[in-house]
Amino acid sequence: MSGNPFGAYIRLQRTASGLTREQLAARVNISVSLIEKIELGSRPTTLNTLKTLFDGLDVPPLHRRHILNLSLPGVLNHPADTIPEPTPDDLADLASLPHPAGFLLIPRFTLVAVNEAYRTLFPGITNGTNLIEWLLLDPTARSTVVDWHGEAHRLIYGLRILTPTPDSHTTELITRCRQSPEWDHLWTTALPPQSLFHDRITIHDPSNNQVHQLNARLYSPEFPDRPWWLHRLIPIQE
Repeated sequence: MSGNPFGAYIRLQRTASGLTREQLAARVNISVSLIEKIELGSRPTTLNTLKTLFDGLDVPPLHRRHILNLSLPGVLNHPADTIPEPTPDDLADLASLPHPAGFLLIPRFTLVAVNEAYRTLFPGITNGTNLIEWLLLDPTARSTVVDWHGEAHRLIYGLRILTPTPDSHTTELITRCRQSPEWDHLWTTALPPQSLFHDRITIHDPSNNQVHQLNARLYSPEFPDRPWWLHRLIPIQE
């Protein structure tokens, strides 16, 4: 992504939250003129400004990490377009988890690697699969994900808001996904911020024809540091 990712993101989040610049300025104690300059990219950002605006807009950790990496390159030591290969130790850790799990790369929602439990629960998904592309273009996705429309909308809206200036890789992904007749509606329809991070997913398990509810969890690896998130789907105990 190029241009002004932080300013574009703040503008999208502010408008999605139904806030004017004046209302956001009053909430975070920053002048209206400064917010305007930040959104237009005519004023550089600092860590303190980032945090203040993130807090004022209730930006979740998932978005914070991505936008921080784009706005202040090098802070997280990961170039935005780098997709490293997991090490044998990384893969061993992933394989040791009993429930479906994978290494998820944001903002395109690409699974760098998945364990056997993930492949079993989601037919057609393997290392390198893009979740949005799978949902839209793989016929098994619609029979596997019970709330297919809601899950697809969340991921597509997340892609849209995290890539206000799409790079070449994101543009290629969007071009492929436009084959789906639902794409234009899902891409252009806003999603309430509170709906973006729904943490439960209902799955029709093809291996036993049962329906399961799972808690979706994202963990940020800190030691060793990695550019992906650990995406886990943990069965809800009933």
